[in-house]
Amino acid sequence: MIHPSGCGVLGVLRKKNAPKIKGEAVVRGIERVRYRGSDRGAGFAVFDKSSNNKYVVKVFFERDPSQLESIFTSHGIEVKSREIEYMDGDVCDCKYEITISDLTQLRKAFRNINEIMWKQGRMGRIYSIGSSLKVYKGVGYPRDVAITYKVEELEGDLWLAHTRQPTNSPGHYPYWSHPFSSFNIAIVHNGDVSSFGANLEFLMERGWEGMVGTDSEVIAFLFEELLSEGFSIEEATRILVNPSRRFSVINKELDYYYRNARLDGPFTAVIGYDSGDDLYLIALADRSKFRPAIIGEDESYYYVASEENEIREISPKAKVWTLKPGSYFIASLNKGVIEYGRDEEERSSFSPPPIFIPEKYDIDAKNVNYNELNRLIASVVKNDGKKEVTVANVMGHRFIGISFKRLGINGVRVNLYGVVGNSMANLNEDNEFYVYGNVADDCCDTMHGGKVVIYGDARDVLAQTLQNGKVFVKGNAGNRVGIQMREYKDRRPYLVIGGMVDDYLGEYMAGGVIVVLGTNVRREPVGNFVGTGMVGGRIYIRGKVSPSKIGLQPPKVEVVRLLKALLLENLISEEEFESLREREYIEVMDLLKGKAKEYAKRLFEEKVGIPVFEHRELSEAEYKELLPVLQEFSKDMGSDYTEILKEKFTVVKARGSK
Repeated sequence: MIHPSGCGVLGVLRKKNAPKIKGEAVVRGIERVRYRGSDRGAGFAVFDKSSNNKYVVKVFFERDPSQLESIFTSHGIEVKSREIEYMDGDVCDCKYEITISDLTQLRKAFRNINEIMWKQGRMGRIYSIGSSLKVYKGVGYPRDVAITYKVEELEGDLWLAHTRQPTNSPGHYPYWSHPFSSFNIAIVHNGDVSSFGANLEFLMERGWEGMVGTDSEVIAFLFEELLSEGFSIEEATRILVNPSRRFSVINKELDYYYRNARLDGPFTAVIGYDSGDDLYLIALADRSKFRPAIIGEDESYYYVASEENEIREISPKAKVWTLKPGSYFIASLNKGVIEYGRDEEERSSFSPPPIFIPEKYDIDAKNVNYNELNRLIASVVKNDGKKEVTVANVMGHRFIGISFKRLGINGVRVNLYGVVGNSMANLNEDNEFYVYGNVADDCCDTMHGGKVVIYGDARDVLAQTLQNGKVFVKGNAGNRVGIQMREYKDRRPYLVIGGMVDDYLGEYMAGGVIVVLGTNVRREPVGNFVGTGMVGGRIYIRGKVSPSKIGLQPPKVEVVRLLKALLLENLISEEEFESLREREYIEVMDLLKGKAKEYAKRLFEEKVGIPVFEHRELSEAEYKELLPVLQEFSKDMGSDYTEILKEKFTVVKARGSK
């Protein structure tokens, strides 16, 4: 259900007075996402406004390239020049500079030509067309594709990059590699678009044919179609991202008419767009945020990436933050940031750039592959007899510590400086990890013991199925933190977050303790759906949390319908109906009595499992239990947090638990 990022995506846009972005930097950034299977495909899109609006068409063609010119001519397109970028067997990658007089005619011709070529035995494909846009893609690692096209020598105002082909495709070279493109639009995508069938139907109703068949390409075509129907860039983006109806006010008629244009499923998408007078970099995260989306900014550039280390490779000191579930980021070359994906207070709460090089260290991981780092740590422990190992220049290294038991490493402290990759300390039993920086997704999965201390931020799915030991985070944590935590007898895990967290905190929690201190924000430090499906354990959140954020409650419109039904059955009075209709479901359940409560519980609660909550001071037993945990947290963080225990907390527990 949940796993670290699949495909790697990267987007970079320069600011108005900044220098152009070099292809070499983009290649280095996307190369930071490497894992088994990532050689299946890769690609780049570059937008360069200094191309003087020369319209360029790029085509993969499996026949004599001269035949293409007659196809173009028959559709009213005049070819000014042709260049064969490379030949791979019978496949030509051909680039044409064209002359046009009518953009509407060109868009129509582009669709018709692709439909004809694709339906005639997949003889070819226009895969890039635009006045500033050029796409380069193929099979291999990013550097393989970069060498073929000499990408590192190019410069541009806006870049997209991708590694690994779409999983929902036949995977035949070269059509299914990212980026996918439409007129002056390119997208790269990580995840799955489960709404692909509905999206395809929406496009076909409007005359789009000749699709290559992957879920990713519909994003580019949907974006162009929505813009052509008169929507602004932000309106089109909002339709695509498909925010939850629980929290977004959406025009009902518009929502219905464009329901099949909305994206669903686990996805992060990055879009580049040339409007003619401006360039836009856009990032979208699905409403459940099953795929990561990291945003960055420095003095010269804006960044979007599936992993922080991609950004740090290009800009080590950039300010980074994550997209909220169901949100989007939009920046333009001329206007700057239009939508950040978080408000200013939340963005400022994210940790500063990490420390990469301490004064003394045992291992420099700069040129070490992730699968070699564990063996190097083990070598230092065994050969030098050390019980504490310090590693510098960690840059997205994955699975640190996962093989320690097999390598005979136990009771060791590992200090990590930099940006740690996915799945650190998974299955840890008795080792300690101190991270002087940030940690990517799926950290501390199924830990049985030991300790993890993070001085920066942790990303999504932190401490999944945490079973014992302690996990301390000074900064923020992401989405689905502490899900499925559990305990057995005296094996009770503790997870303490100094900052804030996003949605689904403690989802399906069965045991253990989560404490969210929210020391870096003045608002509620949690997102929505806290404790959804809880059957055990406890969550302590500093301050008062809105009842609407507890559990996966039915939408208010359904609650009102229920209350109307109870009123018609004379199970509640008119006065009760009026007093309850504006309340959240979880409050309604506490106020209903007798058969009315029984019916409501049968209709909703038995299906969902909504926890109970209280806003109060800690009991004597709770204070006694949490004090030594917060004392240890304070010692590690270098500041006293114990006084916070005297404040009021929102305490969330499973319904029916003691």
